[in-house]
Amino acid sequence: MPIIRKIIPIGGSHGITIPKDWLEWIERTTGKKVTEVTLEVNGILKIAPIIEGETIP
Repeated sequence: MPIIRKIIPIGGSHGITIPKDWLEWIERTTGKKVTEVTLEVNGILKIAPIIEGETIP
């Protein structure tokens, strides 16, 4: 089931927030910190975590 998030103004731009539970689950599962995310925009916006110490494929 998709998580619906509102777009919020941030300075002169816009953004979304990442649910705390999602971030904590990823960090618990991997045992590593999430320091960044990747965005894939191709008609659908996909957000994926970048796990500390791993390279982007």
